Amino acid sequence: MFKEITIIGGAGHVGLAFGLICTSKNIKVHLHDINSNQLNTIKNGKMPHMETGAQKILNRALKKNLLSFSDNKKNLKLNNINIICIGTPVDEFLNPQYKIILSLVKDLLKLIKNNQHFIIRSTVFPGTTDFLYNFFRNNNKKIKLSFCPERFVQGSAIIEWKKTPQIIGSVNEASYKECEKFIKIISKDVIILKPIEAELTKLFLNSFRYIGFSIANQFYTISDSLGVDYSKIDHAMRSKYPRGKNIPTPGLTAGPCLFKDTMQLYSFAQNNFSLGMDAMTINEGMVNYIIDRLKLKYDLSKKTIGILGMSFKAENDDNRSSLSYKLKKMLMINANKVFTTDPYIKYDKDITSLNQTIMKSDILILATPHKIYKNIKTKKPIIDIWNFIKK
Repeated sequence: MFKEITIIGGAGHVGLAFGLICTSKNIKVHLHDINSNQLNTIKNGKMPHMETGAQKILNRALKKNLLSFSDNKKNLKLNNINIICIGTPVDEFLNPQYKIILSLVKDLLKLIKNNQHFIIRSTVFPGTTDFLYNFFRNNNKKIKLSFCPERFVQGSAIIEWKKTPQIIGSVNEASYKECEKFIKIISKDVIILKPIEAELTKLFLNSFRYIGFSIANQFYTISDSLGVDYSKIDHAMRSKYPRGKNIPTPGLTAGPCLFKDTMQLYSFAQNNFSLGMDAMTINEGMVNYIIDRLKLKYDLSKKTIGILGMSFKAENDDNRSSLSYKLKKMLMINANKVFTTDPYIKYDKDITSLNQTIMKSDILILATPHKIYKNIKTKKPIIDIWNFIKK
């Protein structure tokens, strides 16, 4: 019944991982993506981004001809099951750009056949799934529709798939039955919700994590502004005390999901989600805080600053929405010169080697706690709000 599926946005972090998981169950996957460069990379047997355990599955999928590709609507092949994995960012006013997914649906109307099933894995504004279903019906399209949010740690989808329950929010019984049957091929554990419940589950979880990080960041700034070593307080809160073990560490908190999902929830709640906005102010404000503290101690206009780590999280090559780049922009205004380094970022022409960054910088800032920086040796001052570098 599910011999072949289509993934729209299939070359991205979410879509490709899901597609590879499906091929591991001998399901053929048609990957559609407007990013032809990434599709070509996949065709040539290389992963376009880091995903633990993916390379072996990709090699097998290509060898068994389980993957096909398209980068334009003319060659797009829709199947009975079609997965939507396109990006859903917020705009400059922190409002969700839900028109992106609506524009996609409008663009596909002439290609869509009755009884095809569309499964949305992109994060969407609450109510979007029901809205799209009504849109299809108003355009005389009898389709099945479900929302099944992606909920894996970046770069660990292959590892986490078997451990993580999959959420299904379908618009009707027929959609639910088919979606469950499909999902259970690759995951035995499913949770059934209404579409809006499933949509809120994704936003609530990411907002919860984002707020948690903001608490740690505020604890840090309170302590640091008093001249107190927060790392000692952090140790005291955690040490042999079970109720303190889950307190996050401070650091630059961003990435492609936590920030935007919190802002989507804030917008949906009609600005009645002050915790989310406060968390954004704290987390985004860490860059300004670091620079302001440096300016109290140094004349930055005469200093060269080196930024260690440009990806949004450790041991990853994804620099989308990374606060390292906001830090870089602010430093380029305030400092004499800025150097950046990262062992994983491939497509940034400004990246230099770690040795060169250390050698040419007067001050170093740990922006991303990659393992390579753990035992770094230098007499130059290092700003390490993560308390990560071994002393």
